[in-house]
Amino acid sequence: MAKQNRVGVSIRRTAGEVKRYRRWTRLLPMAAGIAVLILIIGYVLSVLYMKFGAFTVMVNKFDHNEYALTLSESPDFDSFTSRLNAEIAETVTNIDGATLPDWLDNVDGEHNGDNYVAYTFYCINAGSKTVTYNYNLYIANMTYEIEKAARVRVYVNGDMTDYAYPRTDGVEGPEPGTVAFQSGNTIINKTVEHFKPGDITKFTIVIWLEGNDPDCVDKIIGGEFKIDMAVSVIADEETGSRISNS
Repeated sequence: MAKQNRVGVSIRRTAGEVKRYRRWTRLLPMAAGIAVLILIIGYVLSVLYMKFGAFTVMVNKFDHNEYALTLSESPDFDSFTSRLNAEIAETVTNIDGATLPDWLDNVDGEHNGDNYVAYTFYCINAGSKTVTYNYNLYIANMTYEIEKAARVRVYVNGDMTDYAYPRTDGVEGPEPGTVAFQSGNTIINKTVEHFKPGDITKFTIVIWLEGNDPDCVDKIIGGEFKIDMAVSVIADEETGSRISNS
């Protein structure tokens, strides 16, 4: 009789294990399906989108107030700063640059649209000297050769220029309707002379991926593109001397 009881216990345990096994056999395909779905969604997102990083503008600082360039998002300069950081990280896809609105230089601060980044700011000579200053717009980060399909539109006091990576199809010169990036990671590096105390320069930077560019292909999918600007006083025009903040 005792022997029969032990057999019964053994049978009940085996039935419980079989039940758990059957439960797992139902759950595992569901879990695998969910994992595959997540991977597919991640792949689709990487196929459809690229990313632009935040845009940072910086001016060099001096220990004295004779050379004092300052920045603001407002032409009234309600506040002064040596650094502007536009939180303009955007998930974007390519567009036709011809569809961009024509009022991009008429709105202050951040004014991003669908699949483009736009930022307007001002630089004022708040010092006591007439100076020459330099502004250097450069690529701070790029992946997957996304820069080859990027466009950077720069307004300086209302004058607009589109910049692009040089052509890669064997034809010398810039992409149609653009000026080629100056060199390497440098988009533009220019100087402004006779910048008197109280003078203001207005900048608007617009960034997008040009869908009509031959380099706007699958290999740039998931790429990232970030540009920054450095603004520096380089000469005192009243004394004729070159200066630095070192």
